[in-house]
Amino acid sequence: MNRKMFSKLSNFLQNAVDTFAPNLTPLEEFVYHWKCVTNFFVDNKDGRQRIEETAIGGHIERMLEILQQEEIGSGEIGTTGPCLEYLLQHRLLDTLYTLGRTDQPPGMKQVVLSFFTRLLSRLKHPLLPHINVHRAVQRLVKACGEVKAAPTEKEEIEFLCTVCAKIKTDPYLVNFFLESPPKQRREEKKGEASAAGTVVSPPKAANVTSLRFGLVDALVSLAQSEDAWVAVKACEGLMLCGSLPEPTAAACIVERTQFCSFLAGRLVTQYDALPTAITPALIDSVDAKWGFDTIGEREEDQGFPGRRRVVALVSWLDYVDRVAEAANPTVATAVSREVSQQLFSTRFQASLLQAAESTIIVYTAYLTRCLRTVCSSALLKEFCFFILGTERTPEPVNQSEPKLRYRFLERCNHLSEEVCLVTLRLFDILLQKEEEHIFHNLVLRNLLGRDYYQPPSSGSGDQKDTQKSDPNPSNANENEEEKTPVNEEEKNSTEGTDATQSPTSSCPDSPAVSIGSTGEFPGNLSSPARPEVHKVVNSFLSLLPEEAKSSYQTADSSYDMYLRDAHKQYASLEEMCKGWGWPSKAHAVAEFHQEEFYMGSFLKLLFCKLEGTLVQSHAVNLLVTGLVARLAQIPHPALHEFLLDPFLSIKPGVHALFTTLTKMSGEIRSYMKSEPEFSRKLTLARKQLLGITYNLQKFEDQGRMEAVIVLEEFCKELSAIAFVKHHAAVTKS
Repeated sequence: MNRKMFSKLSNFLQNAVDTFAPNLTPLEEFVYHWKCVTNFFVDNKDGRQRIEETAIGGHIERMLEILQQEEIGSGEIGTTGPCLEYLLQHRLLDTLYTLGRTDQPPGMKQVVLSFFTRLLSRLKHPLLPHINVHRAVQRLVKACGEVKAAPTEKEEIEFLCTVCAKIKTDPYLVNFFLESPPKQRREEKKGEASAAGTVVSPPKAANVTSLRFGLVDALVSLAQSEDAWVAVKACEGLMLCGSLPEPTAAACIVERTQFCSFLAGRLVTQYDALPTAITPALIDSVDAKWGFDTIGEREEDQGFPGRRRVVALVSWLDYVDRVAEAANPTVATAVSREVSQQLFSTRFQASLLQAAESTIIVYTAYLTRCLRTVCSSALLKEFCFFILGTERTPEPVNQSEPKLRYRFLERCNHLSEEVCLVTLRLFDILLQKEEEHIFHNLVLRNLLGRDYYQPPSSGSGDQKDTQKSDPNPSNANENEEEKTPVNEEEKNSTEGTDATQSPTSSCPDSPAVSIGSTGEFPGNLSSPARPEVHKVVNSFLSLLPEEAKSSYQTADSSYDMYLRDAHKQYASLEEMCKGWGWPSKAHAVAEFHQEEFYMGSFLKLLFCKLEGTLVQSHAVNLLVTGLVARLAQIPHPALHEFLLDPFLSIKPGVHALFTTLTKMSGEIRSYMKSEPEFSRKLTLARKQLLGITYNLQKFEDQGRMEAVIVLEEFCKELSAIAFVKHHAAVTKS
């Protein structure tokens, strides 16, 4: 009530001034209001009045209005009018800073902060390059965030964000806010008297180790405020500062502020508060983004105990990831390494290496959820180095370092199915991330030497090699009947012979030189032979005997769906891998040569899990086939031919994907002979999976029937991927 009455009184007095002194020029009126402010402090030295009980706020508000009107009246941005010239020449901002610093009368600091904020934001004139502006602004910046839970927090953060926005518009201005050592500042002050009111260049950067970045220090302090709005706005300011392109500012942020340690330290604090009595499904269900979203007590009760703490970690990690994505490369790298050191190496690793199953499950689920949040290149790279290590040379047999990587691989075969599932989900999220090191470390480094490939020999040896590369029993007789050697087909296709006229092309299952058998990746086909991809597609579709296929019995072939999904996913992966410099043709890279071919522990794990499909749970089988399908979609020629070329000539003892699936096909054939009700049970199992039957009673070997269904769908998915890759090559060519 008192404020409103005083405001009316101020307006009345202002109108009286306008009435009795109508001929005052804007400069005279501006000086009059300034004198009223300074005279108050001369006449009132006791400091007992609050700012609301004085006319100071009204006078300062009118001064700002005069400056705005002057700029509008000038019609030219950048022109210094008489009122602005007076403000600069007489160092009014320095005086206001001093008055606000003492906060006398109480509330004066809020008035000064508000004036500085509106002056910088409303005037289009470039003020910060003026020495009497940026010096006062810098001093006021250092006065922000000094007191926790101060009544001026709102005005402080508005002022700091305004300064950040100005610097973001003209990043070179940040050099005005990098404070030099005291000795250097004394030398700079010698020329300030003559330079007052003029535009100056930013000071020359001193040694970074001697600089201070007060703006970042103030924002870090306010980012820890209990007021959520103030904290979020401070974090936005920190993100702006971190994204500045100036190298000196970036180095100063990293070396001379608490920026990196503050971001990582809060992650550690929130990690230590995470609940341990929680399931992976609940952790995975948490969806949080950084911002103003908060969880109330009611929502906490409706969710699960500890949900607020999980959301706090995930949302803050999302903020750190955004900072790393937008930041200067120097800052992004430093933040990511600090997070890796404080959170990954110190906290996560100790939890993940424990032997207790419950601890393994919970913290692997937390790691997976955190990995799902991270998208920035710098932080994702550190995440991958933590999980997989930094090695890029071929992986030797029985290697056990880095410890965490091989511990995860071992847990995929853990006796506890829950441990196995949560670890497979971690690898599933890894393969969805846009980071080249993931694919190189897990699979490519052991395939780049192409030591699995057996070059076809001349003469009768070609037929022998071709039979080795096509272990499908259903094609054995056809291999014997075919007399055309592989190298002869290559020669004919080179000379322009039409592949559709060859005897082999009339039989869809007959082996022929496929897309990858000569090292050609689909993306580099100058003359794609369309019938060949049909043979590849049919090879996967005919892997299982017709009696082991149940989709036609429920009118659920779903092949069109696999084609649509493969097309969409492959286009996305092509775009993702475009900048990684992968070749378009498979060739042996000397530095990755192995004396004896070893596919690597990850591929070996997946192939072993595929071989155990009939005795594994449905959930495990879905994850394993999903991982293999993801790898098959990767547009790398070596990985493509190793996984998707049924007719690849491979060395004795080497097991490619098609070899493994053929072995599984043989096991299913044997199982069919021993199970008289195979077809009925298989159809019932599919109907139960689709939810189209009322008979939900489990039968004894339902798991095996579900495994057969998974393999049938997996073969369809692989054939769709092969077709889509070939179609993409034809479209490009």
